[in-house]
Amino acid sequence: MTRDEADELHPWWENNTTIISLILGLPVVGLVAIGVLSLVGINSSDFPYMFSTEFFVTDLSLRLLTLPIGVLLIRAFLKWINTE
Repeated sequence: MTRDEADELHPWWENNTTIISLILGLPVVGLVAIGVLSLVGINSSDFPYMFSTEFFVTDLSLRLLTLPIGVLLIRAFLKWINTE
């Protein structure tokens, strides 16, 4: 539960920042991890495609394109679960 300015309790799924963080989390974490490994000196071009920079950039761009639909669907689904 989160609190807003009026100190009313709200479920976590009504906080847009939390939902957006959940949707965008994996590609951002993947890109940061590849960046850190590159700074350490590991050659990231030897990684399989599933762990490549292009994969995470593509995933991030697709998530950014579908973000409004994803937020609405997740919030509607979680409200539906909460009402049952």
